[in-house]
Amino acid sequence: MDPPYGGATVVSAHAVSEYERTTYYRGISGDGEPPDLLYRSDLFINPFPKPKGRHAHLPSKSVRGVFNTPLNKVWETVGPQIRDLVKGRKVRYSFINPARFVTYGEDNAETLGPVVIWVGVHPGSTSPDTAHEVSQDILALLVKNGVEGVMVEWCEAQGIERL
Repeated sequence: MDPPYGGATVVSAHAVSEYERTTYYRGISGDGEPPDLLYRSDLFINPFPKPKGRHAHLPSKSVRGVFNTPLNKVWETVGPQIRDLVKGRKVRYSFINPARFVTYGEDNAETLGPVVIWVGVHPGSTSPDTAHEVSQDILALLVKNGVEGVMVEWCEAQGIERL
């Protein structure tokens, strides 16, 4: 039997590039391998820059906790609901954490990113399309609870359980 689509690989509209997948979280794991990015909810409004030039700087990140934001006030309520949304889609997740990422640009300039709902899944267990669909439900839940401006990011990682 012939494979669907004449054997062509079907790429999701929600998938990140190979470059972004492998470099997005560069630096957060110290000397170890960073997790691979699977999906992020701001993909189309916040393009991931690819360094240019012979001496281009490759940004790195560190992960921080979330303090003094509207999410903190409702996390005890929405955290379990977010977990239920993820589990309801039979996603094999390792963790679901609120986080903020600091990006270090050229000259070590620090940029603190938005609050993120960070979902870690077992490698190969979830598609970008499923991550997108669940993320839309997560974002709607957050807005319903008075939390806006949050992003959802999904990574594939082993060995990361909680921040």
